[in-house]
Amino acid sequence: MAIETEMAATRALSPLERYPLLRRAVGVFNQLMRDKVALAAAIFLLLLLVATVFAPAVAPHDPTEQDLAHRLWPPAWAKEGTRDHLLGTDQLGRDILSRVIYGSRVSLIVGVAVIVVAGVVGTVVGLVAGYYGGRVDNILMRIVDLQTAFPGLLVALAIITMIGPSVTNIIIVLSINGWMVFARMIRGTTLALRGSLFVDAARCLGMSDSRIIFRHMLPNLASPLITLATLELARIILAEAVLSFLGMGIQPPASSWGLMINEGHAYMTMAWWLVTFPGIAIALTVLCVNLVATWLRAISDPMQRMKQFGPRMR
Repeated sequence: MAIETEMAATRALSPLERYPLLRRAVGVFNQLMRDKVALAAAIFLLLLLVATVFAPAVAPHDPTEQDLAHRLWPPAWAKEGTRDHLLGTDQLGRDILSRVIYGSRVSLIVGVAVIVVAGVVGTVVGLVAGYYGGRVDNILMRIVDLQTAFPGLLVALAIITMIGPSVTNIIIVLSINGWMVFARMIRGTTLALRGSLFVDAARCLGMSDSRIIFRHMLPNLASPLITLATLELARIILAEAVLSFLGMGIQPPASSWGLMINEGHAYMTMAWWLVTFPGIAIALTVLCVNLVATWLRAISDPMQRMKQFGPRMR
């Protein structure tokens, strides 16, 4: 009888009551729907992701296909423009829209890969430094201070010059320049959590340091870590564009937003669309990433959430 009652009560529960993660996801989605600016930014990033993944199906032309007979054609809405090339063509007759779509692949692949590599390294260093403190903290933070003292762009250019430009090498260089930000933030938050009651309770139960750090402290750092990773994604997209513009990033005939600006800046006075559309793509992507990061910070910080969404927000 008791078993039947328990089964009936379980069946009476809604899916949101049965699965806490689903309930939390629905709550986050509802909060996103309330913030129209963040919603628009998230939709743009989602469309960009879809275009990146399905670039061969979305792009109207091969981004490397040259047609000198149709070089420097203006966008479709301009005089002498054609619908076959909505955003015009470049100095080699390549379709600008297709190159912008394929260029998003490089920016997102580099951005996500650098976030993963730099985030993992910086998070581990910050956790270890903040948890143990003392000499370990001093040594690790002095390493962070030492690397932070060097200009990031200069270090990136020097390393790329030695090992050569490629997508893999760009990821390595930007990861070397980016892990310190994660280490500083995680270290400060870990210092605040080190004296918490749940950490003391875990020590009293005889748990190992690694278990306390990665099973108990790390989940409590998820919210600031996600926000920082989103902000860093915008910075990395800009850094990749700068390296490609300087000729130290993606190399022709591959497509990259920074490389497109590099190749088109000599034609700015006669073909403005060569630099305008990749520049707009960079600006919109960085803006939308920052807007989503601001929204993530607002919903993860109780004080910020109250200020932005009001006292009725839960």
